[in-house]
Amino acid sequence: MQKLLKLVHFIVNYDYRNNKSRIFLLLTLLYAAMIFYLSSRSDISIPASMLEMPLLHTIKDFLESSGLYFAVDLVEYSYYHRDKIAHMFLYFGLGLLLHLTFGNSGNTFLRKYAAVFAVVLGVIYGITDEIHQSYVPGRTASVHDLLADGIGVTIAQLVFILFVLKSLQNRKEKKRKEKKRLDKAASHYLF
Repeated sequence: MQKLLKLVHFIVNYDYRNNKSRIFLLLTLLYAAMIFYLSSRSDISIPASMLEMPLLHTIKDFLESSGLYFAVDLVEYSYYHRDKIAHMFLYFGLGLLLHLTFGNSGNTFLRKYAAVFAVVLGVIYGITDEIHQSYVPGRTASVHDLLADGIGVTIAQLVFILFVLKSLQNRKEKKRKEKKRLDKAASHYLF
């Protein structure tokens, strides 16, 4: 009981703000371990009842009626290749965590090139994951799975880059509005 109380005290009083790099590293390692665990299972599958998704058919009909045939192809691909979509989503999450880990590192070089390191390490982890799967009964290694892993990690980096660009645009707009407000206030004092 004493150890449990010490653990609770540690968690409550931990300086999370100054230890973000350690927290993101721990989360990234736990997430990678979850992927490893999922890859270790030979019985991972989606129940047949979940495979019939009327929502996908509704989306397909809507896209066709709108003339967005390229999107129909994406919806059909996602329906027939659910495992690839699952790989992309899993590695999207890994890509986010890797970026946060590198981006909050104490090393300025790692922070500066967080997106590049996240893609490289994410793909390397994907390669080792596919090799690992080749030894699991009922599972196989697949270049297509690795491609889906790489796409997921890369999309995560693009999301971060777009977020940063949007943030910079918002700052610039905020400065412009502040300058305009100050100019207007200054013109009132002059006249």
